[in-house]
Amino acid sequence: MLAKFYDTLLWEYIKNPWIRWISLDKLSIKDFWYKMISYDEITNQKKINFKDVDLKQASIYSWEDVYITNKIYEKHIKEKINENKVLNEIEIPLIQVLKKMEIDWVYIDWDILKWIWTLLDNEINRLEKNIFDEVEEKFNINSPKQVWEILFNKLALPKGKKTKTWFSVWIEVLWELAKDYPIAQKIVDYRHYSKIKSTYVLWLLWLIDENNLVHTNYNSALTTTWRLSSTNPNLQNIPSSNWIAWEIRSAFISRFEKWKIITIDYSQVEVRILAIMSGDKNLLDAFKNWLDIHHKTAEFIFPWKTITSNERKIAKWVNFWVIYWISWFWLSKMLWINMKDAKSYIDKFFESYPDVKIFLDNTITFCEKNNYVETLFWRKRYINWINDLNKIIKWSAQREAINMPIQWTSADIIKISMINTYNFLINNNLKSKLIMQVHDELVFDVYPWEEKIIETEIKNIMQNILIDKPIKLKVDVWMWNNWKEAK
Repeated sequence: MLAKFYDTLLWEYIKNPWIRWISLDKLSIKDFWYKMISYDEITNQKKINFKDVDLKQASIYSWEDVYITNKIYEKHIKEKINENKVLNEIEIPLIQVLKKMEIDWVYIDWDILKWIWTLLDNEINRLEKNIFDEVEEKFNINSPKQVWEILFNKLALPKGKKTKTWFSVWIEVLWELAKDYPIAQKIVDYRHYSKIKSTYVLWLLWLIDENNLVHTNYNSALTTTWRLSSTNPNLQNIPSSNWIAWEIRSAFISRFEKWKIITIDYSQVEVRILAIMSGDKNLLDAFKNWLDIHHKTAEFIFPWKTITSNERKIAKWVNFWVIYWISWFWLSKMLWINMKDAKSYIDKFFESYPDVKIFLDNTITFCEKNNYVETLFWRKRYINWINDLNKIIKWSAQREAINMPIQWTSADIIKISMINTYNFLINNNLKSKLIMQVHDELVFDVYPWEEKIIETEIKNIMQNILIDKPIKLKVDVWMWNNWKEAK
């Protein structure tokens, strides 16, 4: 294998995904007991530009990078790590895909974004004036201390959670107050719009180049869930709710004149993975019959009621409770229900899908015996503390053992989809571009007259990532003039 088709960092990440910011310096010490010269050392804590660093020091620094990387590579070859299937069939092929996405960039309409900035600015100013008029004084709405003084002292609202030094004005406290007090809702809205303006709109306006293109970096060795992350800017975190926030996506348009954006999004992928891995008949039958799984679960939980959007919402959270293994306490908080009802809903879930409970119990038992769990794509997660005598540590380890096989399989599915999609575009000489990956969604900038082939062929590719399974994956396809309307 040629070195240019190998990545030493990726294997270290495959082996230890829970370690944040894996670096060559740390690996050098761990594997070879050798301390490298750091970038901060030779640049005096980045006060000196690298081109002005003493040539001898710069040479040693550069030599160390090459030498230690090669030493790690040789170690991998000796240990036959380079033959790892996850590395060779998922992570390394993905490098070319991410490279192409970062080269192509994302096209954004500057004028639309500027219009959104104006909308936000006007709304922020309006809220600020209303807040000041209502309390009859001006104060710093972003200051927790001053907000506390206004809400709990001047207006005598019910006090929230008390911290060591102050009564909390965290967002959940304000949300609770907002049910009965409009002033709290206005403060929540003010902070929300201010964050959108500074974090997203101004940042995007700053990063757009002269060709209306924005570049993002996709990180494949950063998250603990094996998901890709996006930075500078974070395009995976563009808001998808609220009227002004949602408008930001309308600025993401095609670079091809008067053409389309297509989004293809996996539908309920983690619940489908749970059905496949558990083999539960009721869960599988629901998907085989193309039923709305959240509605189906709601029918089990509320057998004597007509299912409304509220009952479906509760069932949706219960479905995801199983995947993420959150506590009854947190489920009750998220749904604004008491813990007795939360436990009752979970019990009814397991009564309705009995093989899921068996699967979860077997997963924990397997991990306790082998100290790891595994995805459908051979990726292993070692959890060596699964047998810890400390109940809190053990519960946390059990939670990881439950959700990792499902979450990581989901992460692998979207990565394999990207690889197969990229190969399809290249092999068929198509000019359409895969421009973004956002959670379970792929976004395409579609070249004129290629929309039908993208819609049908890419949909087929994404739905057939898992073969020889009792059910297929499902994707939804949207197409319009911008990202907002295409979703």
